[in-house]
Amino acid sequence: MRVGDDLDPKREAIERLLRNAHIHQVRGERTKARELLQQALELSPEEASIWELLGDYEKEAGNWQAAHDAYKRAHELDPQNAAIERKYAEAVLQQTRLQAQYQQWERALEGANDTLTLPRNPGLAFLLSLLMPGVGQLYNGQFVKGGIILGIMIVGFVLFLVLPGGSDFVYNLLAYLVNPARVRGSVSGLQVFIAIVLLLTWMYAFIDAPLSAAARNRLLE
Repeated sequence: MRVGDDLDPKREAIERLLRNAHIHQVRGERTKARELLQQALELSPEEASIWELLGDYEKEAGNWQAAHDAYKRAHELDPQNAAIERKYAEAVLQQTRLQAQYQQWERALEGANDTLTLPRNPGLAFLLSLLMPGVGQLYNGQFVKGGIILGIMIVGFVLFLVLPGGSDFVYNLLAYLVNPARVRGSVSGLQVFIAIVLLLTWMYAFIDAPLSAAARNRLLE
């Protein structure tokens, strides 16, 4: 019996595993294919072609880190193989690109955080809330509070539009401020309640906005 004959069963097992791995890969069963390749590597961990094939499978699945590691090992085992060297270089290049993208995302997030931590102008916050209640809070980064205030104001004005006599209420309100003698008709209790709620909300908004801006600036300092 020749010396190499005792290696034939091992080689046949490896070839069988590689064939089955290819079949599963064609079927889209990548997990099973990689498992079979791992079994082949256990039988022959120093065979560069198996590592190269594993890298191909990982690359096809989009797992560039795993593909990079597999190609690197294959290149270490067979540094003269031009095909493996080319695939390894491609994986290195792809990893470099992914790392560059990751760093860009980090810088973008850091820039966003810098924007969120910038000081706010109390005077501007007051003016914004005076013109449109809730906007000053949004300017301060108080998105929940600002949204609630804006919601109350919007709902209140919508009720004015749908309630009977809403236009008369607006007219009476303006007339009362200019000349109470020009008030016409009557104002319902619900309209008075809504007006009080809106007035209090508006006052709270333009008083709270500059105070919150100043408190925010003190915390940043």
